[in-house]
Amino acid sequence: MFVNIEQNKTAHFLLLQHSNDFSDTNAIFMCTKFQFTMKKITLLLLVTLGVFISPEILAQEDTVQATILSDVEQEAERLYNEGINAFKAGNHDQALTLFTQAIEQKPGFAKAYMNRAMVYMDKSRFSEAISDLNVAAGDDETKAQALFQRGRCHHQLGDAMKAEGDYTAAISADASNDKAFYYRGVIKFENKDYKGAIADFDKAIEINKSFAYAYNDRGSAKRMLEDYKGAIADYQKAGMIDNSLSFVHNNLGSAFRKNGDLDKAILAFDQAILVDGSNYLAYNNRGSAKYDKGDYKGAIEDFTKAIELKKDYAFAYNNRATARFKMEDLKGCIEDCTKAIELDGNYAYAYLNRGNAKELLRDDAGACADWKKANELGASGITSYLTNCK
Repeated sequence: MFVNIEQNKTAHFLLLQHSNDFSDTNAIFMCTKFQFTMKKITLLLLVTLGVFISPEILAQEDTVQATILSDVEQEAERLYNEGINAFKAGNHDQALTLFTQAIEQKPGFAKAYMNRAMVYMDKSRFSEAISDLNVAAGDDETKAQALFQRGRCHHQLGDAMKAEGDYTAAISADASNDKAFYYRGVIKFENKDYKGAIADFDKAIEINKSFAYAYNDRGSAKRMLEDYKGAIADYQKAGMIDNSLSFVHNNLGSAFRKNGDLDKAILAFDQAILVDGSNYLAYNNRGSAKYDKGDYKGAIEDFTKAIELKKDYAFAYNNRATARFKMEDLKGCIEDCTKAIELDGNYAYAYLNRGNAKELLRDDAGACADWKKANELGASGITSYLTNCK
């Protein structure tokens, strides 16, 4: 018996990622990697752990002095405002220098610390950003944003516990911060607390009803809880808000497939590819849906396209092997399984599938060797195969 696509875990539907790798457990497009682009707040992708908003200058240029300032304070304000202008003009190195000079003139200048931290974040200098945000968090005017941005830095540095604590503190300081709820939900999702994640995504959506990423990730959390209808509804809502998000259509297709509606799944994957022709996941997943429908030729075409887009895509090679097996192309099946194993030496089901093809080609010794390796790597349902080897 040949291991089918669902069993061999080759179809990766969600993009656990809130990321740009968006990587093969792409499953839920959750945001896990930061991509900072010093623009007005935007959400970027990403798979494998989420999309993060880009940093921005917190305060706008001051145009009116509310109080009479000393000469030193006036100089600090001048340098600060020039830093903001440099930032707006895209001269981030100059902005960094100007904010630093403003701080030297006026120690404890919270807004200057806050905005210098944003520049550090743009340069992926997260530890230095945290130091500045620690100062900004001590000022009432910048506290809420500083806590939130510090959470983003900790998340980027891989310290989810501190990140979650900062997001929680940011929410306490400003309960209207939809993004703090969202990113805290991302951490809960990563920790497999799907119900907790849904609660935070609920809150983010309550605050911002046009938050497409929150709908998408709530759908992914529902999918992990096998609430496929709920997931479909959330993915559809995310797509209505922003039809340009290819990963949303891909996730919708995966949810339709899990819910047994292959035709709608294929249409959703079609849309994902239409929006982004480089979405190799969508090609792989559409191939999986075609495989389920018995369209093995169409499945092979899609798996091949996925491989063209991502040369090291072990899952697509194994998937194509399963479809080639169905087309009785046993040599092609073995070639694809072998390639999958070259790319991932621990790919248990590629060994199992290759063993199945070898058995039909009368290579019993080769089949048994592959089945034994598959068993060592933890593939399920191997017992009957190994019995034949005895």
